[in-house]
Amino acid sequence: MVKIYKITCAAAALLIIPGCTDLTEFDHTLKAGINIIQPPDLSIVHTVEGISGARSLCVITDCFIVATTEGLLIRFDLETRQQTGVFPIGNPSSAGYFEIEYSPTESSVYIIGALGQIIEVHVPDMTVMDSFSICATPVDIEIPTDSENPNFYVAAATLRAIFEVRRESNNINRTCNLQVSPICMAIDQDQDTMLVGTLGGTALVSIGGVLLTRRIMNNFPAILAIEAVPNDTTLCAIFDRSFSNFATILNYFASPMSPLQLYTGIVNIYGDTHYMCAESDGSHVYVLSYLGDNSSMLISYNCGNYFIESQIYLPGYPLDLEITPGGTLLALTAE
Repeated sequence: MVKIYKITCAAAALLIIPGCTDLTEFDHTLKAGINIIQPPDLSIVHTVEGISGARSLCVITDCFIVATTEGLLIRFDLETRQQTGVFPIGNPSSAGYFEIEYSPTESSVYIIGALGQIIEVHVPDMTVMDSFSICATPVDIEIPTDSENPNFYVAAATLRAIFEVRRESNNINRTCNLQVSPICMAIDQDQDTMLVGTLGGTALVSIGGVLLTRRIMNNFPAILAIEAVPNDTTLCAIFDRSFSNFATILNYFASPMSPLQLYTGIVNIYGDTHYMCAESDGSHVYVLSYLGDNSSMLISYNCGNYFIESQIYLPGYPLDLEITPGGTLLALTAE
């Protein structure tokens, strides 16, 4: 869910360049650490250091897992923060393992792995259930929170498309073609829609009908990162203008007869390569951004008053950001 990576070791992975037909590998192993951070003052309460090749993380009930470019999943206990297992899931790939999404209805996670393969891992025993290819360059995965929806969604960069994939079979169910390459997406569960950030602007994809349909959202700036906010606002996004803006999205369309405000609560966000996560009660969204010079910033954004409540600096390049059920933040960075 970022635009263009500026350093090779984090170029997750893929080059989101029209005409690119495959992933680009880099001969570099990340040395990363996880900062465990407690709101509201964003104080660092613990650090897990020296995770070789760490690239992304995911919180699952009583544990969190880290995917590495070495093709491993490392599991940690959420309470003690101690490592509880290492599990092989695929081939080493410095360009893979940059995205993990949890599917609670299946008790599994979906991971973008080596050379664009998507790997499904059974969470209780961390065994690989399936490894399949939807496209050569997947850049994002979204799993609906609605348990009645039997699908998940994959954004394909070079094919310029969104694929709807059946969870049970991992086969493509429907396809929505876009004008330009997607870079991030988030599902608005209440409206059966998905807002998609692309290299050429913003698109709205309807997932509730017989077909997946798209609409170009000319009233929105281009989106660099986007996150669904539970139980409060619809979505929060980082817009790409002359500088990055963080905003709360209220509506998709404005009528000339009855004008509606499309987004509000705009604040400046410094840096680039943004990662986002939200509190389960919808009260706050957290953003981790790269400032340059091997330094990142983490901010806490209040969705009620639209203020940045607190911020801290972290050493290293941002790789991922997750939140636990108790509201503790896990910020993965590499130096």
